[in-house]
Amino acid sequence: MEETVGEVLRRLRLARGLSLRQLGNAVPVDCALLSRIENGKQFPSASITKAIDAALGADGELVLTRSRDDPSRPRARVASEDMRRRALLTGTAGAAVAGLLPEQPGPGGRLGAADVEELQRRVTRLYAMDFKHGGEGLWRTAVGYADEANRWLDQAIYTPRVGRRLLSVAARMHMCAGWLAADAGRQDVARSCYTEALGQAKQADDVEVETHALANLALQANVLGNPRQAVRWAEASERAAARPGGHPRLRVIPQLRLARAYALAGRRADFEQAMVRARTHLGRADGRPVERWCSFLTEAEVDGIEGTSALEMGQHARAVRLLGRAVDGHADEYARSRALYRTRLACANLGADRDVEAAARLADSALDDLAGTVDSWRVARELDLAVVGLAPYRSVPAVEAFLTRRGSHSSGAPRG
Repeated sequence: MEETVGEVLRRLRLARGLSLRQLGNAVPVDCALLSRIENGKQFPSASITKAIDAALGADGELVLTRSRDDPSRPRARVASEDMRRRALLTGTAGAAVAGLLPEQPGPGGRLGAADVEELQRRVTRLYAMDFKHGGEGLWRTAVGYADEANRWLDQAIYTPRVGRRLLSVAARMHMCAGWLAADAGRQDVARSCYTEALGQAKQADDVEVETHALANLALQANVLGNPRQAVRWAEASERAAARPGGHPRLRVIPQLRLARAYALAGRRADFEQAMVRARTHLGRADGRPVERWCSFLTEAEVDGIEGTSALEMGQHARAVRLLGRAVDGHADEYARSRALYRTRLACANLGADRDVEAAARLADSALDDLAGTVDSWRVARELDLAVVGLAPYRSVPAVEAFLTRRGSHSSGAPRG
């Protein structure tokens, strides 16, 4: 369930160690008003929300939540669950875009470099929020940003230099929207966003986004159980990454997608070679900063992908070793990834030596990682697999505790 504006305010305030009075002095606003907002007794105005957001350094999170929950906002009716991107813009995303982006240029309006960089900051902020909360509560907003970027491309006035940058940033926002939609289980929306990003990246001659888009299409094909298609996408990503102009770390990602596809297809020799190439490219990557979306790409992530693939090929002892390293290597900032690998490690323990208690403890720890704030279809699907594997051992106290707890946290059936 999504947090209310009051709940977000309280979380942000406490995370910064501020009392109501201290925050009131910083805004400035009456601390009694802050208390009423936190307790759901008063809905804040847009101007007050922006002032509080700025005082907390929340980068728009509070404004986004307020815009989503605004009782005065007309609620559009969407005919079916198969939402199309234009319909999405009338919902949460449309309100969030209006609240967070610079003033929207109408037809013939002028767009400057500062407007485009503000959009790029929103891409970065959405990825940061994704690491903390998962894609379910964010994907509509990101789709709205992406649609707004397209509108700017089509209707605004800008210099050629600004236009090139806008095209590149629009592609990055589509990538972000696709990733968030995929994490929420909205695979049709994700594919549409990735395809749009790929087209814009080619127009902008942006090697990084082109590589990323092709790699994520490969990832999606793997998730949907089509390794042959994944190989084709990943090989195209590999070719894009080899072109001049990209970050050296980009060359790791196609190899990881290839490795997973080869594992799913039972091509063990090809899998081993892809993993060697991935680790070689990672070792050669220099110290240049990477964009926020790529910050996950560490030795721990490579261990996690190799361990996951080993599990899929029935190499349980190898999977236990590698997935254990992946869990240990993911800090709290990447709690969702850690939950994912803990859940897979639980399944690996069941396959390796039937260590039921260890598997149950790991699965239970994955729920701790989620901590009630991460809503991710990907993790939920993995946890459901752990439930199936552990259910026959319900007489074991640790298993019973996990199954009971998982039942109370379950988010329902996976969404396609």
